[in-house]
Amino acid sequence: MFTSRLPVRTILAWIRALKQGTDIGLALDRIFRQLARTGRTRQRDLAHTLAERLCQGETLTDALKAHRRQFPPLLIEMIAVGEKTGRLTEVLEELERYFEAVRDTRTQFQRAMVWPVFLYLSGIGVMTLMLLILGLIAPADGKGFDPLGLGLLGPGGAFAFLLTAGMFTVTVLGAFLYVQGNDALRAQLEARTLTIPGLGSCFQAFALHRFCLGWHMTSEAGMRADRSLKLAFRITTNAAYIQQADRVAQEARSGRAIPEILEGCGPILFPREFLETVEVGEVSGQLTEVMAKQAAFYREESTRKLKTLAQIASGAIYTLIGFMVLFVILRIVLSIAGVYQGALQGV
Repeated sequence: MFTSRLPVRTILAWIRALKQGTDIGLALDRIFRQLARTGRTRQRDLAHTLAERLCQGETLTDALKAHRRQFPPLLIEMIAVGEKTGRLTEVLEELERYFEAVRDTRTQFQRAMVWPVFLYLSGIGVMTLMLLILGLIAPADGKGFDPLGLGLLGPGGAFAFLLTAGMFTVTVLGAFLYVQGNDALRAQLEARTLTIPGLGSCFQAFALHRFCLGWHMTSEAGMRADRSLKLAFRITTNAAYIQQADRVAQEARSGRAIPEILEGCGPILFPREFLETVEVGEVSGQLTEVMAKQAAFYREESTRKLKTLAQIASGAIYTLIGFMVLFVILRIVLSIAGVYQGALQGV
């Protein structure tokens, strides 16, 4: 609704088509012309535009960068690595596995949020119905029982409450979707969450998965250590890591050991167990293989952490529902107490 970015299922279908096409030697412009025959109108138009750019001699990276708002930064960065190293097919295979994991984890997250969202919407519906009924059964003088103490009774009050709750819900949802579609803002927010207990470990796992994936692909292709590190930091799409990219590349060019460079970034970015694994790979001369295994490990870790993130989000919704119910109960108790107190004074 609020972003022009292609959906994950479309990106995954395009990656598969590119992988199969490049594997058998098809030209990139021909692959995109085939993609321009299927999908929705906007997707067909974009595929046709990319095919035209490729026909004019542009690289796939440059063609995608011209439409960067419609593609995830990780996709563009990894394809750039594939074209620079001549390993585009292998990079597309890694991207296919990555976006399959993204699709599966998003599906799991959405399923985990179904029940909390249902309870939230049900609570709003019950409150609206209660205000409507209390207003309809109010005495002729219009002084009915008002549990909220805000004068929201009858059809008008129920509509006002429903409109306010709807505006609040739409605002929260709109802010979430806006952040999701704004790469720079999302990178900054992911960087800030690294220091929050519970949330920090989730976003650290996401960033380390991308870091290990980028480092493995670039170093396996024979890219220099400084360039591999810089690209790996950028691929994380987390501002806390991206800000360190130029510094670590400069230290790598000066000959400093990789474990020392990463340790200098602090434990918030690279935990102790990760640094120990990198050190083992550096000493044994198998750092590329170690990064491949770490990428697989953090792919699974990201899936587990996303479940934690879903629990935190559902907990926030449950808390909101609890406050709403508690507020209504307290208002009802206070109103009943006021009625009894007035009756006793009358006696």
